[in-house]
Amino acid sequence: MKRVIGIFYKKRVRISIILICCTVFLIFSRMVNSDNKQHQIEIERSILSNHFVKNHLLEKDISVEKNAIDNNRVINFIKPTEKLRPDVQRVIEFNAKNQFQNIPFIPGRQNERPINQNENSINFLSKLERIVHIDLKGAPPQPHYFKRFIPFIKQFGATGILLEYEDMFPFEGRLAEARHGNAYSADDVNMIKSLAKQNGLKIIPLVQTYGHLEWLLKVKSFAHLREVSDFPQVITPCLEESYQVIFEMLDQVIKYHSDVTEFHVGCDEVYYKLAHEKCASMPNSHDFSQVFIQHLVKIATYVRSKIPNVKVIFWDDMMHGIEEQTLMQFKRQIEKLELQPMMWGYMENVETYFQPDLYVKYGNVFGKIWIASAYKGASGELATITSIQHHYLNHVSWIGVMKEKVSNKILDFIGIAFTGWSRYDHFLTLCDILPQAIPSLVFNLQVMQYGPLDDKKKQEITKMLGCSGQIPWDGVVNYPVRCNFPGHEVYEAMLPLQSLLQALKSDMEFAEKYVSPMNLEYAYLHKKRTTEVLERVQYTYSSMVDFKDRFIEACNTMFWPDVANEWLLVYFIPHFDPLYNMIARVKNLSSQKVWSPRPLPIKLKQYPKYF
Repeated sequence: MKRVIGIFYKKRVRISIILICCTVFLIFSRMVNSDNKQHQIEIERSILSNHFVKNHLLEKDISVEKNAIDNNRVINFIKPTEKLRPDVQRVIEFNAKNQFQNIPFIPGRQNERPINQNENSINFLSKLERIVHIDLKGAPPQPHYFKRFIPFIKQFGATGILLEYEDMFPFEGRLAEARHGNAYSADDVNMIKSLAKQNGLKIIPLVQTYGHLEWLLKVKSFAHLREVSDFPQVITPCLEESYQVIFEMLDQVIKYHSDVTEFHVGCDEVYYKLAHEKCASMPNSHDFSQVFIQHLVKIATYVRSKIPNVKVIFWDDMMHGIEEQTLMQFKRQIEKLELQPMMWGYMENVETYFQPDLYVKYGNVFGKIWIASAYKGASGELATITSIQHHYLNHVSWIGVMKEKVSNKILDFIGIAFTGWSRYDHFLTLCDILPQAIPSLVFNLQVMQYGPLDDKKKQEITKMLGCSGQIPWDGVVNYPVRCNFPGHEVYEAMLPLQSLLQALKSDMEFAEKYVSPMNLEYAYLHKKRTTEVLERVQYTYSSMVDFKDRFIEACNTMFWPDVANEWLLVYFIPHFDPLYNMIARVKNLSSQKVWSPRPLPIKLKQYPKYF
């Protein structure tokens, strides 16, 4: 009996185990199917929401037929809907065929509204003007470069160019005294205008009219117009002659840009305020807020007298400390002149940098504003490799700010200027030059159209730039990269510098053990150790000479020779010269066979206690 009962229970246990296994299998199968289905939906949404960069070399857009989607991959076929326009083909030197190979997914099927997880954000961003700033006060490209650059930025979504000429404009008359030696000609300016028009890009000229006039005020003929005689940064508003010079600058630039819809008059970073001796006799001489607004109104009034209905843009930073009540006194003039502040912030956390009441003040006074981010020239005066990460976070932060202010109806935004500073000041050295920052510009143009980028989108953009290998994202280069965008020759030539300097540092640390300044100056060398030093540093020396030659050759494809010379003098020569001088001195002493007895006749330089 017990045996029968035991067999019965054993069978029940077996059946129970089988049933449990079947149940687990069914549950697992349903989960897998659900995941696959969800994955398929996500893939389809990704296709529909991924962001197409319109190719403006064609009459119409490029259409994509979605032929097949399975659980693991997507197959797309890209077809141009129209042939290249003959007039564009003649004017623009750009390889449209290569563009088609790198175009990512188009957001949505034809005649179908795209599905997008961030649809509200996308719609909001799509209304913004996207203006690319070109700062010509440092490393200005030769005119032929614009034939490649202008259609390139249009392809990635730019709607205009903020063109800051500074001393590169072909000024005439007395202003010609301060003109750059390589300033553009009248034909060059007209060519840039024509290229912009061909590509559907507006030009917004930028002429500084208060601060940052050192390019002009450094010259003796205009030195008496400085707010502070020792510092040429700021022109004084307390002399009528200052306005004569400003208006003359504006007249000459407007002559070439009389058809623009916006004109930028600068007015940022006015470091010195009402310090000129003539200011004491001015009305409101102790109230800079009043003087600044009156100056801005006077400049804007003049610009609009030359270009009726033009909107006058200005940098906003000098408005930060002006009370809303004071601004409201000028509200009628602000509206009549269509004054538009451009609020600039280049930090990674714009949300917490500016006080909330600043946006409220701008909303009440102006209603809508521009913002300015940065794609280069905002991560350090001595930056060489552009940190895409820093500038990417800056743009993502601005998106959050704009979305919050618009949704809460605090103020509206007209557009964004992607600033690309070449120097922090006319007198300062070059920072990251334009070709080095092209990837940063492209990534951030895409961010400001479609929101934050995932890894897949970053890879697509990298391919669109024609780059093999991972683009340095944080400004640190650990591997070679080859690209195919306008200026890629300079970009590629610059990348090896970091690793070269690391190798140089290691070699020089070794050399200093045996070839110190004392050894070199007093010809007291350990010959065996010196030979070891020479053997070790030889490869680094040759590599650095090769870097210098390649960099100069690359720069000559788009810059005048002074750009490579200045950049090398600042970022290369201070590292290279000690190595060169050490090798040259050691070579000169190589035949030495006898040495003087100690002590050596060392004499230290005498230094003053104070300067």
